[in-house]
Amino acid sequence: MGCNAFVEPIIDEAVEKAVDEYNNSNPLAERVIEVEKIVEVPVEKIVEVPVEKIVEVPVEKIVEVPVEKIVEVPVEKIVEKIKIVEKIVEVPVEKIETIAPTPTPKVTKLPNEIDQEWDCAPSSEECKIASGQSTSTYDVSPSKIYDINLSFISGYKASELKIDIDLCYPHASPCWQTYGENGFAALVAQPLLNDYTYAEEKWIPSKAILGWDGTIIYTSKVSVRTPTEWFYWTYDPIITITDPEGNISNYNFKNWKAVNTAQYTIE
Repeated sequence: MGCNAFVEPIIDEAVEKAVDEYNNSNPLAERVIEVEKIVEVPVEKIVEVPVEKIVEVPVEKIVEVPVEKIVEVPVEKIVEKIKIVEKIVEVPVEKIETIAPTPTPKVTKLPNEIDQEWDCAPSSEECKIASGQSTSTYDVSPSKIYDINLSFISGYKASELKIDIDLCYPHASPCWQTYGENGFAALVAQPLLNDYTYAEEKWIPSKAILGWDGTIIYTSKVSVRTPTEWFYWTYDPIITITDPEGNISNYNFKNWKAVNTAQYTIE
């Protein structure tokens, strides 16, 4: 509803009053006509034009353009880089599986090709005396068993070797009372000290167990039992070992002194 509906009655009323009072000669009639022109034109322009421009244009530009660019581009690039990593992992695995190790041939020796050695503990008193590092005596008693810190190393088991000992040397035998007994030496196997350099562990079908193929280097410990009723002299015992091939190895102890605290020693 326009402003003319309110303005026109007011103007008509004012015109009528002006005509009656001044016989159409009053200048107010002309002024009223000017008011009609001033009021009608500005109101239409202010209301219609600004509202349309503010609402329509800015909203479309803000919503449509930025969202499309942010979502679409980065996701495609990240997926492509992950595919490159998969290719790097596949290549090395194929190369490693094709490499075949070169087997090393096992060196073997026969038992009689193994060097035979005596091993006397250098820190023991009896071994220091035997090697000449000490000039003292090694006191022993009759009818006792001694671990003399001596071992024999060879390609044969302890059970395959023959061992003897002369506990009277340099005196004549027998060196004990006639009703007494001679002493002896024995070899004791030492499995934890064996050397398997020239042997290889294999399955033995006939025994259904794992066994060793080749030559084992055996270490056997020497134990000595002294004679009963042994004369109280000083001795240089000699130990002799003979292998299955007839080879002989000797070891000579020194200054073994037979003692008994209950009797005097005889020199």
